[in-house]
Amino acid sequence: MNGSHSQHRDEPQEENLGLDLVSQVASSSRAAKKKPKRWIFAVTGLAIIVVLAVVILSLLNGGTKASKAADAADAITQTVELKSGGKAVLSSSESENAVGVELSELPALDGSEQYVAWAVRESGSISVIVSSTGEDASAGLTPADDVIALHITVEGSKIPEAPSADAEASVDLPLAEDKAAKDEK
Repeated sequence: MNGSHSQHRDEPQEENLGLDLVSQVASSSRAAKKKPKRWIFAVTGLAIIVVLAVVILSLLNGGTKASKAADAADAITQTVELKSGGKAVLSSSESENAVGVELSELPALDGSEQYVAWAVRESGSISVIVSSTGEDASAGLTPADDVIALHITVEGSKIPEAPSADAEASVDLPLAEDKAAKDEK
């Protein structure tokens, strides 16, 4: 404006008008983003494989506690008819240190009642082994070396701390093997 010549007019002007600055900033921000290390994927994959292997081995070797007791070489089984109908197959095994209860053919109960199988220990403590509203059910208990009796009762929808006095079936341990079960072996 004062008639002076601009110092920059004589210099050649670049055509990109600062676009190289934009690419420089973009490339530096990409470099700032760190790519995940490949070893993280390897460790995650290995952890998944280990967890799956443990689950598969436990399923193949463990079985249910009821089947551990029933399928053992020294298993003793006893079938008990319940007062209200249905049956319970009780099993015990010293080598597996387990007892099992399989409830079947049970008459259906309304939603306010359920069948409950109990284990009574020498110490007087009581454990629930399995409960059912009428569906077939099986479960077991281990360790069971101090279990002295098994009781099956009908209880309300909330399981009490101890079995009711009116038992569907009660059996003292050690079990007396069924003659029919003995003949099958």
